[in-house]
Amino acid sequence: MACHVLPGLRPAPLASYLAGLGLIRMLGEQADPNLTARWTDGGLVLATTVEDTAAWLVDQYVPTPVLSPWNEGSGFGAKDRTPKQTLDALAAHPSPRLDAFRRALPAATSVGEKYRSSAGWTKERAVREFRNRCPDELLPWIDAAVVLAADQVHFPPLLGTGGNDGRLDFSTTFHQRLLDVLDPAIRDRARSLGQARDLVAGTQTQRLHRAPVGQFDPAAAGGRSSSPFGGADSVVNPWQFILLVEGALLFASSATRRHQHAAGRAAMPFTVFAAPDGSASGAAGETSRGEVWAPVWEEPFTLAEVRQLFAEARASWRGRPARQAVEFYAATRTLGVARGVTGFVRYGLHQRNGLAYVAVPVEHLTVRSSPEVRLAARLEDWVSWLRRGAASTAVGRAVRGFDAAHLAFARDGGPLSLARLLAAVTNLELAVGRSGRARDNARVRKPPWAHDFLPVLGEAECPELRVAVGIASCTTRSGPDADRQPARSMRQILLPIDPNLRWRDTPVITGYGLRPLRTVLADVLTWRSRTATQEGHHSDAFRGTPTFRTGIAVPDADLHAFATPGQLNDDLLDLWLRACLALRWDGVRHEWADPGRPPVPMPTLGLLHPFAAGLAPKLDRERDTPRLGLGPDWAARLAAGQLTTVHDDAVRRLRQAGWRAVPRPEQIHADGVAIAAALVPRCRQPQRVLACHLATPIRAEEAADTHMPDNPDDSVPQLVEESS
Repeated sequence: MACHVLPGLRPAPLASYLAGLGLIRMLGEQADPNLTARWTDGGLVLATTVEDTAAWLVDQYVPTPVLSPWNEGSGFGAKDRTPKQTLDALAAHPSPRLDAFRRALPAATSVGEKYRSSAGWTKERAVREFRNRCPDELLPWIDAAVVLAADQVHFPPLLGTGGNDGRLDFSTTFHQRLLDVLDPAIRDRARSLGQARDLVAGTQTQRLHRAPVGQFDPAAAGGRSSSPFGGADSVVNPWQFILLVEGALLFASSATRRHQHAAGRAAMPFTVFAAPDGSASGAAGETSRGEVWAPVWEEPFTLAEVRQLFAEARASWRGRPARQAVEFYAATRTLGVARGVTGFVRYGLHQRNGLAYVAVPVEHLTVRSSPEVRLAARLEDWVSWLRRGAASTAVGRAVRGFDAAHLAFARDGGPLSLARLLAAVTNLELAVGRSGRARDNARVRKPPWAHDFLPVLGEAECPELRVAVGIASCTTRSGPDADRQPARSMRQILLPIDPNLRWRDTPVITGYGLRPLRTVLADVLTWRSRTATQEGHHSDAFRGTPTFRTGIAVPDADLHAFATPGQLNDDLLDLWLRACLALRWDGVRHEWADPGRPPVPMPTLGLLHPFAAGLAPKLDRERDTPRLGLGPDWAARLAAGQLTTVHDDAVRRLRQAGWRAVPRPEQIHADGVAIAAALVPRCRQPQRVLACHLATPIRAEEAADTHMPDNPDDSVPQLVEESS
């Protein structure tokens, strides 16, 4: 076998890719059934017994008959003068290689006449009638151009609307290019051979023909503003157009139900609906017929294997054929494509240059395994169900935001893409909750368990993520009457959702997503201080009110950074929190590794954290002694900016618990709202800052001395200096 590297045949543009498929198909069918082919960076590589592929095309290639009597401009209509002349010239051509055309012409002529003269004949009936009467050699063309399913007709976008693109009929153009290359004259044969060599070698020694190339090669299609001098003519190598039509026949659709799913788009190999993200060279929302994902393989495939690849067209997501770009991306990341396919070239068939369509190369995608992409399946159903009802403008905008994030995650994977996808779900829930019409038509989403998502999100561990997880995992406990006082998660506090999975008119705490996050969380702490005593279990275990008693604890260094302006990235924190609010956190156990840095203490927050967790009196040996919690009004006073009085109250309560605090700074440079917000999540080491920087324990003998002075002991001056 000879190994031919053909740099002129590459996966892009689409015309070159289809021409490569056409050469594989024709050589494998007519010359060498043992031929193998593979795609490389250097072009298509063929291993075949044919020594000169260009000479074989010129001298031995037998064209597949391509006729479209159902189309206007195909040579079978009353006004098709030029196409009719082309058909006549083809029928009169002396070459025996065109015998299949001559055998098919009578059936095509008969159907074309009846279609145009008989009342009640539709395009679908004309296609069916022609398929029943035509020779078998024509079936690949019919099945590639039209899908017949039940009483409907579908048009694969690869070949326009049934083998034509507007006024351009592909079958007629195919006939004209055949006449260009099959002229037996010696001079014309030399030109045809030169054009064939140019095609496979990627050179241009022969002049290109001024002829339409259709949607397959945007750079050669010409039109307005296609040249520095204005408009340029469409140019094409005739062999390229001939072989691209031959290659397109491998995309022959099947009217049977592919993978037990309804025919239509699912029956069109590697064809999906257009994605809402538009394309890299275009804009979202542009008119499109759909997308074609051209498979690329790097291992040698025989023609039989290539046929099997296109016949199965395996691109499966969640047990069904991919019908959207996001599903195709997910299939390439979750072993949902055929073994041996190493990549795809994604083409969008978009309307450009007036009403003409062109195959825009959007992306060259490499197939790889990203198991985390399977997590998207747990979010899709609710959004799909939501699309069925009428939506407000805000809901529609949120749906488009989800679609863009969904596609990006299926394409790229990774923790940040997953966070954006989850955040888009929360944004959509907020939009639905604010729209009365949407709430009436949409059920409340049941969130997936965070346990499965946290390992992926944790790959991007940072202080913002740890704080977000700590906030989102907070949960209250139910009261004595669980129906009236149910347990609430943070998503059921900030979003308009009840624990019984029903929409609320307003959230428990309003303004999430509209007001600053720390202000909203300060209101959460105020609400918690008011309702904590209603919890049924161990409600008498505290004097005062603790913060949430269930949730993943956050390192104290992160909470002090959260309370200090400028220490955390607020945009990133907002992204992570929205992502975490899309999940269910009950029963999730997780402990963050120590950040490895000591906290920069904020004195007031350091005093309050032990009370938020519940501070046991240090000198009291009785087990049933209630823990000391936050003062019932401290949250409201912090939000009102009364840091000094709250700080002094905390110092007095610390003394009751057996701690002597350092004197309060003359001025507290802190934000009370930020401190209140930092008290909402549970702190993992609530007493570390207190013991290291802000207070010393009172010894038992000092506590027994009723005349003990209030001055600090020898260690306090150092703590005073540190806290200042």
